[in-house]
Amino acid sequence: MRDTVWHAPQPPTKTEYGSEEHPAWGSIVAHRVSATPGVVLFDSDIKHGRTVRVTVQRATRSREGSHDYIHGSGPDLIEVEMSEAQWASFVSSMNTSGVPCTIRRTETDWNVPGVEYAPRLAHSMGEVKGAAAAAFVKIREARDAYEKALTDKAPAKVRNEALRALHYAIENSAPNIHHAAKTLVEHTENVVQKARADIEAMVQAEATRLGIEAGETRTLVELPAVPVDTDVEVLDEAADENDRPELLGSPPAERTL
Repeated sequence: MRDTVWHAPQPPTKTEYGSEEHPAWGSIVAHRVSATPGVVLFDSDIKHGRTVRVTVQRATRSREGSHDYIHGSGPDLIEVEMSEAQWASFVSSMNTSGVPCTIRRTETDWNVPGVEYAPRLAHSMGEVKGAAAAAFVKIREARDAYEKALTDKAPAKVRNEALRALHYAIENSAPNIHHAAKTLVEHTENVVQKARADIEAMVQAEATRLGIEAGETRTLVELPAVPVDTDVEVLDEAADENDRPELLGSPPAERTL
C-alpha cells in the first residue's frame, strides 16, 4: 500500500516558451472516430464503426491580448475509447460504479494491446445449454433408478422413492433452465439496446453533417422550368397534311384526282 503524501498548493511555473504550467493542470478532449471495419471494445458484443475517444493531457496556459489560452501539452496521460452507448451512459450517469471503456494508451504505454473479439453472448448461450444438459442428466439418472426398481421388482417403498426422485428431478429442472434462459434474454436485449444507441448516434451524426434534423423528410427538389427557344422553327399549322412525312405503319394519305 502506497503512503499518501499531501503537497501544499504551489504557484505555476514558466516553461522555456514563456507559457505557464502546473502539475495539476490538465486538458481533456473527446473526438468521434470512424473505423472500417469496426473496432472491438471492452464489454461490447458488436464491432463499432463509430466510437468516441477521450484523451487527457497535461495543460499549459499562455497570456496574449488580454486572454488566456489553454493548450494540451506533453504525452497523453491516458486515452480511452468508448462506444456511443458507453459515452452516452458516461455523460448522463453520476455516482455509479463506473462505465466500461477500452484503454488505448497511457503515459507509460503508448500502445496498449487491443481486445480480441469474444462476445459474451456466447457465454450466456453456453450457460443455457449447460443448465439444460445438467437438468436432463439428473432426470435420466432418476429414470434409470426407477426403471431398475421396476425390473428388480423392488418393494413398493423403494419404487415409490425412485418415482418421487424422478418427479423432483423433473420439477427442479424447470427453474434452473428458466433462470439461465432469462439471463440469456436479458443479455440479448442489452446487446440490441447498445446496438440501437450506436445506430441512432450514426444517424444523428450524418443528419448533422447534412444540415438536417434526424427524422426530417425533404420533398424532391423542384427544378426551374426550361425556357422555350423562340428561334426554333415550327411547322406551319396551315401546311398541307399531304406534304408532311408519313408515320411508319400508317396508311398513305388519299389523293383526289
